[in-house]
Amino acid sequence: MNLAAGPSVMDRGHQVVRPKAKRPLPVRVLRFLGGLAFALVIGVMVAIAFSAVIRSQSRILPAVTGASPVGRAELALTDASRTDPFATDGRPRELAVWIWYPATAASTGQAAPYVPAPWAGLVDNEGLLSQDLQTVHAHSIADAPLDGKPPVVILFPGLGQPVAMYTAMAEDLASHGYAVVGINPTGSTTVVFPDGHIVPATALGNVSGADVPSWYANAEKVTNVWVADAAFVVETLTADPPEIGALDFGRLAYLGHSLGGAASFEACRQDAQCAAAVNLDGTLWTEVRHTGLEPPSLAVRAAPKEPCDAFCEAADADFATVDAIGDSTQLRVAGSQHMNFSDMGLMWRPLGHLVSLGAIDAERMTAITRALVVSFLDEHVRDAAAGTFATTASGYAEVR
Repeated sequence: MNLAAGPSVMDRGHQVVRPKAKRPLPVRVLRFLGGLAFALVIGVMVAIAFSAVIRSQSRILPAVTGASPVGRAELALTDASRTDPFATDGRPRELAVWIWYPATAASTGQAAPYVPAPWAGLVDNEGLLSQDLQTVHAHSIADAPLDGKPPVVILFPGLGQPVAMYTAMAEDLASHGYAVVGINPTGSTTVVFPDGHIVPATALGNVSGADVPSWYANAEKVTNVWVADAAFVVETLTADPPEIGALDFGRLAYLGHSLGGAASFEACRQDAQCAAAVNLDGTLWTEVRHTGLEPPSLAVRAAPKEPCDAFCEAADADFATVDAIGDSTQLRVAGSQHMNFSDMGLMWRPLGHLVSLGAIDAERMTAITRALVVSFLDEHVRDAAAGTFATTASGYAEVR
């Protein structure tokens, strides 16, 4: 028999089925990782497409609660007596100022954009993962006729933010009869001036530090520049009123968020005409944390940090000092975090909601903050009945 000729009939009918050889482990792993990477790419593309749709959807800020229509004007001021401390080219300090104010009852005209188009992309901190600010609609009329001579509230934004990010608050105050003079801190945020030229943020205009003492020292320097900005704006607009008309700087108030809140207290301390100051969750860095304030002051802070770190402990100690010295009211809003005091919560900003916004509903937070600020200023600037603020604050279970 020729065994080399191949298997016999019996052999062909009863062939042994041998198991397939397994692919080497590295190949299987690579195929799995490739599939996973592909799924991730598809997921990212879907998320980007979803975000692009959501961020471009129109959003309208909460309606104002006062009786007056609101106007908004923009102007540029240059302080030729000061070299800009946040620049390195020796330029004078220049400021872009926005004013929200009560307009006459019959005011009509073009709506003021939330931010002018050239500005929108410059304050989009998370790009596709943040609201397209050109799709946000406010309630102001551009350059509407001014109604009367309203008392002034100087508004400071948080570090890195333009005053536009506090439009919901500014418009509401204007609807209640205040002129809100918002100062964009050149160098601490990128600023677009009315003529179109842009001044970017700089390292000198921002704050850094490896520990509490170094952070406080740097923050104090920046805050004092902002306070000097406010003094210049008040002096300039008192002597030379804006085109919309004269404003009442006789009994003015200061309002700010974050580092702007620290500036509001320090500016009030230095200004003999200050009738009241409001600080929205701003740690105190300057001399006011030692001296307190003589005029009535309100500090509205986010819910306490747990556990309280070194920065938190230092801030609490300073607020306790201010509380012990002057006419100070200090509150917390349950469920809030730091950026709940701006317009951020009213917009598409998923990273912001994860990192710096609390669980409280954004419109509820806006209503609470507006009510606290308006009632406090009404009582101490416009001589509303004593207890107006306390009655308002007691109406919100979140206010502690």
